[in-house]
Amino acid sequence: MKRTRDRTAAKPASWIERIDAPVAVRGASTGFSVLVVGGLAQPLAAAWVPMFGAGWLPLVAVVAFVVASRRIGTATLPALHGGVAALCAYLLALPLALLVPAGRDPGQIALTAVTAVLTGGVVGFLRGRSRFHTRE
Repeated sequence: MKRTRDRTAAKPASWIERIDAPVAVRGASTGFSVLVVGGLAQPLAAAWVPMFGAGWLPLVAVVAFVVASRRIGTATLPALHGGVAALCAYLLALPLALLVPAGRDPGQIALTAVTAVLTGGVVGFLRGRSRFHTRE
């Protein structure tokens, strides 16, 4: 008697199916808002405390990436989910950064994208390991 393959077995989920897309979109939107407000507040922060002038935008970017990736929802790969949410927040803000000549540096764009993915991945990983995170 010949065995037949069970074709009804579930195929492994792709990486896109392992993130919680609605939560990632909300996170990216919130992170984008932080990037925009922080970018607009940069001249005020630099005038208020001159020492903030150089470090304000990188600080705002890291905070925005943390905010974007803090909610993991029902993602089965929280680190990937966080990285995607943070990267999407940056990609939403990238057209605004391209409006100024300093924002067109390819090295800076790549470095910021890598920072978004790494920051989002670490935050997502930590939120996934936390017993006290809420499923949103």
